[in-house]
Amino acid sequence: MEVKFDHVSLIINEGTPLEKTILNDVSFEIKNPGIYAFLGASNSGKTAVGDLINALMAPTKGSVKVGKFINDGRRIRNVNKLRFETGYVFRNPYDMFFNKTVKEEIEFSIKYFKYKMDKMAIRTSDALKLVGLDDSYLKLNPKILTLVDAKKVALACALVCNPSIIILDEFTNGLNNKDKSELLRLLRMLKNKYKKTIILLSKDTNFCYQIVDQVYIMNLTKLVASGKKELLEDSDFISRIGLEVPLIVKFVDECRSKGHEINYYSNILDLLKGVYRDVF
Repeated sequence: MEVKFDHVSLIINEGTPLEKTILNDVSFEIKNPGIYAFLGASNSGKTAVGDLINALMAPTKGSVKVGKFINDGRRIRNVNKLRFETGYVFRNPYDMFFNKTVKEEIEFSIKYFKYKMDKMAIRTSDALKLVGLDDSYLKLNPKILTLVDAKKVALACALVCNPSIIILDEFTNGLNNKDKSELLRLLRMLKNKYKKTIILLSKDTNFCYQIVDQVYIMNLTKLVASGKKELLEDSDFISRIGLEVPLIVKFVDECRSKGHEINYYSNILDLLKGVYRDVF
């Protein structure tokens, strides 16, 4: 499903002393399934990208096209259909929960969108398994889950209705290396097997460097660069806008500074093989 931002600006409290620009003249286009990362420090505007795609906010200027839907400040006909197609996991998963059990939380989306209600129990269970949880979670109160498990349940809620677009806002915050490895496998499967468009709103350059097809760099409300993940290999640029240089890039840069011609690799295993081959 196509996503297109056409000279989008977002200003809140316009015309008051509290006026604040959230996005400033942002344009980009996503046409094909894949994994896309919007990377930026705090207050860069990346979360607003997700809010506008999901029509939780309307642009002050410009327009956001998501498939056949246009978000340009006017009423969107059948906005629920748009949100059915765009599964959105918030930065704080607890903000998404309002039911007493995980089962009710996941089932809510199925009931709300009237999606395959005859297979509700199967889809609920399968959504949990997809994110690495089992049926023992169904009776738990989602508000008392650990942050990691709450994130997984929130992702299950987003996946249960099989959306075309999946938006994850700072999803890797709080995840350990094992959780991140499982998430990498899940996102690759969603992209390759199910042809999903996955949009990551993140500061986690290490995670994104391993998986993204396209990078969009946000800084101080503007889209300042876009391209392949090689953008993250420009250490000076990445540091200057307040992001962490990926550890793999740091390591390779250090090796090169000592005269070892090592290529950049997306993951540690490939890097180790490269070091062994090129250095030893």
